[in-house]
Amino acid sequence: MRILIVDDEPIAQDILETYIARIPGLQLVGKCRNALEAFTAINKQPVDLLLLDINMPEVLGVDFVRSLKHPPLVVFTTAYSEYAIESYELNAIDYLLKPISFERFLKAIQKANDAMQQTAPAAQPADNAVFIKADNKLVRIDLNQLLYAESLRDYIQLYTTEGKKLIHCTMKSLEETLLPYPNFLRVQKSYIVNLACITEVDGNTIRIKEHSVSIGNTYKEQVFAVLNKQRLV
Repeated sequence: MRILIVDDEPIAQDILETYIARIPGLQLVGKCRNALEAFTAINKQPVDLLLLDINMPEVLGVDFVRSLKHPPLVVFTTAYSEYAIESYELNAIDYLLKPISFERFLKAIQKANDAMQQTAPAAQPADNAVFIKADNKLVRIDLNQLLYAESLRDYIQLYTTEGKKLIHCTMKSLEETLLPYPNFLRVQKSYIVNLACITEVDGNTIRIKEHSVSIGNTYKEQVFAVLNKQRLV
């Protein structure tokens, strides 16, 4: 999810940037101090979500959204509660009152992610496979067989139902390739797992068949938020 922060307060920008960095799958594409800068940024690059302050100089956040013919998803971030009704009339995903806690921010991101999945076309190919660029060639990976991936510096070890496969690829590149597929989640700096293949979660340890993968502290909150959404009881 490509995110643009629009806020005239540097401290507020820094807090949101820190939160974004803690959640796998989010990409900060820019920080703007006012509506004019935001308008320029949106026309230069794709933006999926605006984290938009309301009370800004010259143009209010709500008026800025009204001015856009095709606005991206919007989460308002503000110290003022009186604009809440107006924000929902503009189909805002969420309305966050400052100071914003990480837990509350994470809920807003989950709402935005749900909205994107509802409107986006299906990203998975018919045979449920992807091609990953590695060593100047494309390597076909069957996602039904991929259990998890482990980063080994400049290489990635892919653990599949048919054995291991070592490819020359970065973790960032692999994560971007797997991002459209909801079954895959980064659980640690060095690991991406297939949620459909998890057999057990014991504390901070994920077990996939005979393999064990520990959940990193940075990713813990996001991982358990995703797992809790899938639990039955």
